Amino acid sequence: MTPHALFTGLCTLDVIQSVDRVPAANEKVAALDMLIAAGGPATNAAVAMAHLGGAATLVTRLPRHPLADIIRADLAECGVALLAEDGGTEPPVTASIMVTRATGDRAVVSPSSGAAGLESPACALPSLDGIGAVLVDGYHPRTAIAAAKAARASGIPVLMDAGSLKPHTADVARETDLVIASADLSTPQGSREPDDVFAWLASLGVERAVITRGAGDVLWRAPGASGTVAVERTDVIDTLGAGDFFHGAMTARVAEQGLDDARLAEDLAWASRAMAPSLASFGTRAWLRA
Repeated sequence: MTPHALFTGLCTLDVIQSVDRVPAANEKVAALDMLIAAGGPATNAAVAMAHLGGAATLVTRLPRHPLADIIRADLAECGVALLAEDGGTEPPVTASIMVTRATGDRAVVSPSSGAAGLESPACALPSLDGIGAVLVDGYHPRTAIAAAKAARASGIPVLMDAGSLKPHTADVARETDLVIASADLSTPQGSREPDDVFAWLASLGVERAVITRGAGDVLWRAPGASGTVAVERTDVIDTLGAGDFFHGAMTARVAEQGLDDARLAEDLAWASRAMAPSLASFGTRAWLRA
């Protein structure tokens, strides 16, 4: 059977431009390439799962605005089922992104987290019948917590994308089975040292945690075990969305095969290989067509 996963979180409109360099103050530079697509951690993760052959459903909020139609059309083309509740009439959360061609590094301008649904009421959730895994990205936290609790009550593994510390990060993490953190996640005391981050997550009751570090080895800890996993090496053109695609690949793996501590390192390595092609092209969509 096709693995099916539910994703809850942020959905944005990303305006992505490739540049030779980021402009200085009062300077204009010519874009070498550009893309307009749906974005956001949970959104890109859902796109990755659909690309890998799974069935991905995204629960989020979108406004009644013409720009939201671009998001809807993009996700339909990517094969992601969208369950979007009314997000008002203002334009969708929009991110302006510049990717430096020579390095793949990105510069991102987007609204504050307060504009990204942190105070919005919980969205209605679909039936979890047939769902093999749930991923939450921490945005729309009321929806994330409701989805996580419902999933765990049904024995469905819950993964969390923890990119950075937010006021509600601990509340969401407590309801999850596996936290995948970036190197930017800090403890409430401000430490980004992996041992400190792992210890803080453990104090919240998180039994399994992973820290991704870009091109560096992935660190992981599970009950009674820990280790590192080398990431797949590739020529990097654009790092945008790579972490999100890694999360989507891990969610696809868990949805298909379950969450198994004995297999965690193997699954992380598989997810690294699955998302590596995304690094070799500009933007967040070209790799889907390669």
